[in-house]
Amino acid sequence: MATQRRKKRNPKKEKKSALQKEINILEAALQVFGEKGFEATTISAISKEANISDATFYEYFDSKEEVLFSIPEIYTRRELERMQEIRRYIHSPSEKIRVIIQGYLEFYEQNRMYTSVALLTLKGNRNFLKAPAYTVVREASRSIVEAFEEGVAAGVFRDDIDGYLVRNMVLGFIEHLTVQWLLVGRPESISGYRDIIYDMVMKAIEKNSDEDWLEVKVKGIPAGG
Repeated sequence: MATQRRKKRNPKKEKKSALQKEINILEAALQVFGEKGFEATTISAISKEANISDATFYEYFDSKEEVLFSIPEIYTRRELERMQEIRRYIHSPSEKIRVIIQGYLEFYEQNRMYTSVALLTLKGNRNFLKAPAYTVVREASRSIVEAFEEGVAAGVFRDDIDGYLVRNMVLGFIEHLTVQWLLVGRPESISGYRDIIYDMVMKAIEKNSDEDWLEVKVKGIPAGG
């Protein structure tokens, strides 16, 4: 009797298939987290959304918290790669900051479910700071510091401000606006606030700018409540 020839394994294909299944689980979890909230979400609910068994889920992740912490990695890395490609063609430090602000606002607006999980669930979770995915989030925000440092070196930005303070200011404006949009539905669109945020940032960091920069357009961003 002839022996059956065993199928030749294709490690590359298997690895790609496993990666795609992991992404499917993360995207399913994001959907469930967005609808039910993290605390109310169960492993079974994630598995059902991903069309897999609970046993298959545990082949990829140990807990729903691990899934939660892994979600920002795929979304942030995609956006980071896109923005890095765009910034290659921009030489002005000021315009780089404008593009970064625009990128954050458009990304948050176009990925509302992710934005809700990232800013309302993950933001206050101290354990996330220890997760591998947090390094990708930090890498993305590092682009603000780099653009500012380029401006300092070129003599267009003030050299008496810490770059990480500038990063926190930019993200603070963006996240304040975005959380308002998530929680109370105002404004209807956040992407249109790019120039208001950009102008406020420039007033703070440009050389020879008006010292009373906070009064210029801060009222353009909706207040809480």
